Amino acid sequence: MFNKVLLPVDLSHEDHIRELMRVAVKMAEGESPEVHMLYVDQSLIHSAGYPHLNEQSIADHHRDAKHTMDRLLAELPEGLIGFSHCCEGTAHDQILETAQALAVNVIVMMARKPGIRSYFIGSNAERVVRHAGCSVVIVRND
Repeated sequence: MFNKVLLPVDLSHEDHIRELMRVAVKMAEGESPEVHMLYVDQSLIHSAGYPHLNEQSIADHHRDAKHTMDRLLAELPEGLIGFSHCCEGTAHDQILETAQALAVNVIVMMARKPGIRSYFIGSNAERVVRHAGCSVVIVRND
């Protein structure tokens, strides 16, 4: 169905990542299907709130994130090729930019059940669905 799948992930929820991976495995097919896992570090968006972060701690954090993603991607079934990506910025912007740069066919991501807050502050999933140039599959974590 799709040969390039993008999985934006929150590394603090490995159980959700494994669920996203199960969905990606079911959707990935074709010649050399690829699963691209993306972690977006949003630590520096409001840098005034993080004065203790320096270049080394950020580099260490990104290294640890890539290590975690690579460990999870190693669980993919044989025949699927996994790639890990780490970037900084606003989650929805980075997801959309990465999807376009990699020319993915589908984005598979988690989203919470909408509540009153989402009427005033849009979710990342909502923004990705609205602006993505490819299909987007939302997996509920409720």
